[in-house]
Amino acid sequence: MIAFRKAVAVICLATFSLLIVTSSGTGPLGSAAHFSIPILLLLLPLAVAAVGIVMGVHWCRWFGLAAALAVLPWACAFVFTTGYAIPVIRPRLALAASVLLFLSLTGPGMFQHFEGRSVAVDWSGPRMILVRWTAICNMASVLVLYFFVVAYNYRVEWHHLVMLLLLLALLLGVLLVCFQKTAGLLIVALSCLLFVPAGTYFVLHEAAFLGEALLFALVFLPGVGTAVASMIVFGKPVLSFGSEGGG
Repeated sequence: MIAFRKAVAVICLATFSLLIVTSSGTGPLGSAAHFSIPILLLLLPLAVAAVGIVMGVHWCRWFGLAAALAVLPWACAFVFTTGYAIPVIRPRLALAASVLLFLSLTGPGMFQHFEGRSVAVDWSGPRMILVRWTAICNMASVLVLYFFVVAYNYRVEWHHLVMLLLLLALLLGVLLVCFQKTAGLLIVALSCLLFVPAGTYFVLHEAAFLGEALLFALVFLPGVGTAVASMIVFGKPVLSFGSEGGG
């Protein structure tokens, strides 16, 4: 069953890749995308996730879940609302792939196969569940930020540069969390706190209508919420990470 679920996850990630390749010349609203190469660069992390899932790497399972969470709200919006006047075949594929990807990678069996095999860290327990979902939700935020700030950005203004810096900081923090570095939680939490005002300004200037602004909030709030919760739960060890060697 584990092998079957891995195969489903890889097929779903391949579906995302196919959708990226076949739409690299158009934006989400059907307009021309000026940065097709940055959009195609999204294929690299999807490929890493697919290979890592086959090999049983725990953080690649997290990345697969993050990809599903990043795509799911937008696919739902494209399929179930009238705010986006585009054909629904591609969004339906994206929606189906995101749902199947999420379902294929969740559950006790998948946890035991991935995180359960780790001898360095015990990923069970309520606090470690929070750490995992902090990483997953903020991986999803990184993917969405990359798409809208780098791959689909058609202007360069100061608030885009601020978001780019936050994207890089968030990516660094998430990677450190994946490799069990305490400093990662601090970087993620600080990035998320700064993201609240910066992201609000960005959305107010970039969202085409209110529904799109609410969709941005829906995508990013889980990452912010889990990061703040992690800081509350792990506040003391995070703030003292320097004296412990950053591990």
